[in-house]
Amino acid sequence: SGNGSGNGQGATVEGTHDNNFAVIVSTSMYWHNYRHASNALVFYHSVRRLGIPDENIILMLADDHACNERNKEAGTIFLDNSHKHCNYDENISVDYRGTEVTAETFIRVMTGRVKHSVSESRRLRTNSKSNIFLYMTGTMYHQDPPLFYSRLNCYFLLLLLFQGHGGEDFLKFRDTDVISGTELADTFLQMHHKGRYNRLMFVLDTCHAESMFFRITAPNIVALGSSQAHEDSVGMSVSKKLGVVTVDEFTAASHHFLRALIPSSTKTLHDLFLFARRSRMHSHPALFSSSHNFTAANALLVDFLSSSPKETIVSRFSDNENSEMLQQV
Repeated sequence: SGNGSGNGQGATVEGTHDNNFAVIVSTSMYWHNYRHASNALVFYHSVRRLGIPDENIILMLADDHACNERNKEAGTIFLDNSHKHCNYDENISVDYRGTEVTAETFIRVMTGRVKHSVSESRRLRTNSKSNIFLYMTGTMYHQDPPLFYSRLNCYFLLLLLFQGHGGEDFLKFRDTDVISGTELADTFLQMHHKGRYNRLMFVLDTCHAESMFFRITAPNIVALGSSQAHEDSVGMSVSKKLGVVTVDEFTAASHHFLRALIPSSTKTLHDLFLFARRSRMHSHPALFSSSHNFTAANALLVDFLSSSPKETIVSRFSDNENSEMLQQV
């Protein structure tokens, strides 16, 4: 939901950036894709903690994993297999859920071509002074994938869950629909022509993520993908109780990095890239920039993920924990 009234403070071109918005999308259905909802909620909580209000956030969850009948911890979505960090609570505002989450809906929201019946709270009301943070995560499987190797008589489970869109240059929505790299690039170009953003930061956690960047020509877009064009992405943190993977490697690394950020941070997208690359991921993160003067090296994370350095931010961690995390980052 968005109303164009954020307080973002730009590190881009002086006088061109005065509000921040976030669009966070999990495109996956089915219980075994639990991790994608968890991925999306990691970034949702990150931008909320850093001060972006819910009215400036569009959250799309293609399936209701929290209330799935197979969820033995009903009403929850956990980040890891310890079940100590719940990403789903009563404070979450989901703008589009279930069958509403389609490629067409996503494109309409981004370009502002929503139907008249769509409420103001579900519109992305950006303008030429808006910085937009876009996070997407998705799946490729048509049915339950063959993913486990286990020793039946032991508490040992070896799992590498390969996830994503399954082929280069497209991302699946709810197993019934896709958005191609060309369609995504055209969406960004429409947004540019309509003056719907100042600068846009795109983070994508899926297989072959880099392949979705190749056709982008709209200016002032910087992107980080969890995998190179020829690679699968990998899940981690298996919950034996739930029988699913709770998060993907890239988003888990991002969570560790982002939870240490404060609104005055000078960390850039390139710093996040380096941190993820050092995190022993099985895939290799990839960077993209559509403009020579706007790259990962000068794209401050807080210029997209934070409302304003002057805002009072409520942290989920103690001062000591934040200090320790900042030293690690």
